[in-house]
Amino acid sequence: MPLRLEEVKNEQDFGEILPVLYAAFGEPYNSLRKWFIPVHTTVEAAIEDAKGRNVKSWKEHTNIHWLKVTDTDSGKIVGAAEWEIRHTIDSPHEPQKPINAYWHIEGSEEKLFAEKLLINLKGFMKERMTRPHVELEQLVVHPDHRRRGAGKLLLDWGIQKADELGLESCIESVPFAVPIYEKFGFGNAEVLNPDLVIPNPSAKWEEYAADDLRVSLMWRPAGHAYRAGKDKLPWLNS
Repeated sequence: MPLRLEEVKNEQDFGEILPVLYAAFGEPYNSLRKWFIPVHTTVEAAIEDAKGRNVKSWKEHTNIHWLKVTDTDSGKIVGAAEWEIRHTIDSPHEPQKPINAYWHIEGSEEKLFAEKLLINLKGFMKERMTRPHVELEQLVVHPDHRRRGAGKLLLDWGIQKADELGLESCIESVPFAVPIYEKFGFGNAEVLNPDLVIPNPSAKWEEYAADDLRVSLMWRPAGHAYRAGKDKLPWLNS
């Protein structure tokens, strides 16, 4: 069952990609899934809503590249990745602006938590990645099609693109994926444990915050794999 890597050119592909994304984020459990794809009514409705947001972003930003991996026997998409090429960085030294997590229910505690979490995640990367770079926003392979090389195809595309452009590359990774990215030359440069403390939190807020929401900044220098003890982290010298 050969696999084929292609860049997404048709928005209809997202109809296959988003169900793969949802399934992949559930096995193993990814604690960030409910903050990016919340289920308010049905899983199908949540996937459809997420599809709309991803298509909109893809259409509006020419520097966002979605890749898909197709099983050539079945014709089904079994993996996908979103790479963003950032040739310029807007206001690199300004604080992260507030984020409206509009895909959550307005006025809900869930929405407030999502916004505080997102400010942590986005601010963490913004403070460190102040130079042009290539960033992997998300990468998924359906649980039924892992260990076939789909992930490698998706990662190699972005790494090769970064090297062609002479840019460093980065990933904001959940803990269980760190060893995978290390095999591809990314160093576990720094870990963020989000600050989600608020005055007088409710029991629900404390339940949300008790989840493992740590992320690692995986970083690869331009042109070669990360060398521990040799490659200096640019944001520590700026």
